[in-house]
Amino acid sequence: MVDESSTSIPPSSKKHLPHHRRQIYLQMVVGAIILFCGIVIGSGATFLHLKDRMIMRRPRPQLPDVVEDIQSRYNLTDEQAEKVEDIFKRSRETMRNLSEESRKKIEAEFQKVSIEMKEILTPEQYEQWENDFKSRRRGPGGFGPGGPGRGGPGPGGFGPGRRDRRRFGPNRPETPEPNSSPD
Repeated sequence: MVDESSTSIPPSSKKHLPHHRRQIYLQMVVGAIILFCGIVIGSGATFLHLKDRMIMRRPRPQLPDVVEDIQSRYNLTDEQAEKVEDIFKRSRETMRNLSEESRKKIEAEFQKVSIEMKEILTPEQYEQWENDFKSRRRGPGGFGPGGPGRGGPGPGGFGPGRRDRRRFGPNRPETPEPNSSPD
């Protein structure tokens, strides 16, 4: 038989309740801090991982705004401002044409590389290489439809800090082939 006077269950008292509540609140605060820190760390890691994909460009100012700024800054007459506007119009058109020419030359060089790679790779290797090459050209740091990506192409045709460079070997200075003579 069990003696009721010797049971080890203490009677319920209100002294233990505040300590218990304090512990629950402390756990909730610590949990909230851990959650907040996790959100901050996760956001920071995401930003660092995706920063190469984000291209932050300021919009190019409109030509009338540029001319107006120059006119007020240098106290130009209306006649001078018209001449400045003509200069900038011609310059922008020339730069647009140069950019288009550069894109065409770059595309031709990419085609040349593709043809040369096709000659040395098996059909399976070439198909895999071509898929990788096309995806890199469109990716961050590569050349896509809008011209050079952020930072332009780095060694091996990749943007700065790209992990994919490892696949093509370390960055070594080019050495002339034994049969070629220096120019």
